[in-house]
Amino acid sequence: MPKPSRAALLLAVMLPLTGCGSRYEPPRPPPRLSPDVCLAQLGQFNVKYVKEDAPEGRCPIYDSVRVSATGVPLSRPALMSCDLALKIEKFTREVVVPQAQARFHQGVREIIHFGTYSCRGRPGGEWSEHAKGNAIDIAGFKLADGTVISVKQDWNPRGPKRDFLRAVAKGACGVFSMVLTPETNSDHANHLHLDIGAWRKCDV
Repeated sequence: MPKPSRAALLLAVMLPLTGCGSRYEPPRPPPRLSPDVCLAQLGQFNVKYVKEDAPEGRCPIYDSVRVSATGVPLSRPALMSCDLALKIEKFTREVVVPQAQARFHQGVREIIHFGTYSCRGRPGGEWSEHAKGNAIDIAGFKLADGTVISVKQDWNPRGPKRDFLRAVAKGACGVFSMVLTPETNSDHANHLHLDIGAWRKCDV
């Protein structure tokens, strides 16, 4: 039997890439809870929030809430999707608080953040997950005794604060779709970006 030509081999490789008229399909967004179910779960886990109408304009939020605490108070109330609020609660309960207890033998007084909702794009023309209320940028944590653990100051110097931050970021990868850290690039030198979008990445 004659060997297939180089052109035939190239065509066999290219055909799967050109199916459905496109060489590239982004991942599907994760499923959403219905508003009633999501809000009921916020109440079950004692998340402190108020229901808010979705922002008008180009960047609406699905099932928007303004959250002040997810088991641990946020440094300021933040507008986000209900689904993100549930993920932050899970992250706080299963990752942040246990790591603080294990490493510093105390609780967490506050999650310090730079923000959640922001109607903006990202390089490449796609909307940021912040534009959907699906992301939070965490700058650090304040322990029960007032000690502040800062991503900007404490990510690199060796010691218990660095170990805590890296353990928390690694744990976040089991809760959120995207975890970006100072390891990602200079844009994330001072915070952990956590989101629940379709793309998956764990930069720890």
